[in-house]
Amino acid sequence: MIVVPVQRAMASDAAKVLGGAILGGIILNELGKTHRRTTTRPRISAAQREQTRQVQTALNYFGYNVGTADGVAGRKTSAGVARYQGDMGFNPDGRLEQFERDFLLSSHQRAQASSHMAPYAGILARQGRPGLLRTYRNEQLGIATPQPAPQPAPVPPTQPAPVPASTPPVAEPNRPDVTRKAPAALPDFTVGQVTRSVNEHCNEVNLLTAANGGLTGASGLADREFALNEQFCLARTHAMSESTAITGTIANMTEAQVESQCHGLKQVMADHISGAEGQDDPGAVVQSVGTFLQGTGRPMDQLISAGKVCLGVGYRIDDAEMAFGSAVLLAGAGIAPYGEMISHHLREGFGTPKASASTAQGWMDLALDAVDDGDTPLTGQSAERIAVLRAASGGAANALNAELPIFNLGD
Repeated sequence: MIVVPVQRAMASDAAKVLGGAILGGIILNELGKTHRRTTTRPRISAAQREQTRQVQTALNYFGYNVGTADGVAGRKTSAGVARYQGDMGFNPDGRLEQFERDFLLSSHQRAQASSHMAPYAGILARQGRPGLLRTYRNEQLGIATPQPAPQPAPVPPTQPAPVPASTPPVAEPNRPDVTRKAPAALPDFTVGQVTRSVNEHCNEVNLLTAANGGLTGASGLADREFALNEQFCLARTHAMSESTAITGTIANMTEAQVESQCHGLKQVMADHISGAEGQDDPGAVVQSVGTFLQGTGRPMDQLISAGKVCLGVGYRIDDAEMAFGSAVLLAGAGIAPYGEMISHHLREGFGTPKASASTAQGWMDLALDAVDDGDTPLTGQSAERIAVLRAASGGAANALNAELPIFNLGD
């Protein structure tokens, strides 16, 4: 598989917060950093070499053999990183995002410190070190690790109770049976609507991805719906990572305060959410939301940064409506590739009633066409991901256009 690296946006250290509501209060200045090819090999500092050596050591420990941990990132290291990313449900591009590196190194340190203790010692004995890493990944996703059952306390023997002397039964006078039995009937419950959880959904998808040996590729798609679910959960991971990076630059604001402002964004975007779910023309929704955002009088880059923060916050706290509203805001702000996120929400009914297949496909087409036309892809929207999205969603679109055959038969 050939993976083309894409630009990865990182938040600037100069971003500050001036306070106020979410649509006017988070002022973030982001500077894009691109990976440029040069004709000369860049110098590798001692700190970078040591970090690479730590990554290589951790990869070797968990079974991703990359050879000698010499601090030089070559082809074997890139291949090992890609295998690690695929097993963990990340984008297997062979280049570590910061959160992917942090998880790998912290898991290595954790394994060295606690792999001999229950319940991890049993997991290590049964599944080896790769199983230990999967367990750490599952815990990060909110899946509890089964604990060994405690040994039951010994029960002291009980002395038999004395048997009372039997007394002759007293005859009861004959009484008429006045008990009336109600006729049997099926139960009648009024059940409220259950809100779907994106976290639970992606936990299940990630477990299946790991069991299948990695993400589904663009060729030979056997289950297009599952491939789209994998891509949704992968995009969700990147959205949370980008949100965390931006939030880390916000001064004088706690995590709870950020969440509170994002709840405000959800309320403001409520009407536009209903417009997205009932409108077959994404362009009309984008225009309507864009007009609304321009009417707020706030700089568009501030609104975009707020949308990115609240998109990740919505996924982190499992508020699908907040995440959906943030994606609609970002698309309305002119970042059409976020149509992918809107499409996933509409297709699965997360934070919005499930829309028709044609409506969901319209948003996916908006996103993919924008990338084709030169728009900057979202973080993690690699060439491989775009190919999978095209193959999986294109199959759904073709199914919509299918018709029953009509044959003209002779007499």
